[in-house]
Amino acid sequence: MITKATALLAALALGGAVSASQAANAAREDHNLSEAKVSLTQAIGIAEKQGSGQAVDADYAAKHGGKEMGHYAIKVLSSDGKKLTKYEVDPMSGKITEASNEAFEKVFTRIKPTDLQNAPTSLKSAISTAESQSGGKAVDADTDKSGDTVRYTVKVARADGTTEKVKVNSDGKVASAK
Repeated sequence: MITKATALLAALALGGAVSASQAANAAREDHNLSEAKVSLTQAIGIAEKQGSGQAVDADYAAKHGGKEMGHYAIKVLSSDGKKLTKYEVDPMSGKITEASNEAFEKVFTRIKPTDLQNAPTSLKSAISTAESQSGGKAVDADTDKSGDTVRYTVKVARADGTTEKVKVNSDGKVASAK
């Protein structure tokens, strides 16, 4: 018969294993990105130029197993707001390796091109702010709308294997960091 104490210990052990796995993944992502010749913000610039719009989501996608370099995945909303395109950018060369049309998700239908154009801070600037705040490399960043303003959430991986989520307001100031 399983007692409550046994179940609690099993749950704690599982939580510890998940946390250790997440820390290992963050350390691997940070290590891979430290070898990259192109930063996430540079990859965003490349995708924005190709897509004639502004990035609303960007992340680093590690290859399965995490030992080899993955790619950056950048979603760009066209300047007319009618097209959302996902670009995969090689972190070593900066070349776009794939482009595909994306279905509009709820979050992107709430964000209009004018919201992005009128925001004093871009996703690239929000990433720079978050990296400075936490001392790591951005591995994931997205744009959302909070009331009438744009807000950015940036996940940063540090060399010690920890990650931090930094929320940056459209004015470029850090709203919170966890």
